[in-house]
Amino acid sequence: PGVPLEETEAAVAAESSTGTWTTVWTDGLTS
Repeated sequence: PGVPLEETEAAVAAESSTGTWTTVWTDGLTS
């Protein structure tokens, strides 16, 4: 939803080590 795929992948890669990406991904999925 309004977020470029590359930006999403970069965010996932950056946050994967902290586990925050799950929240970001879920939020993006429901938004």
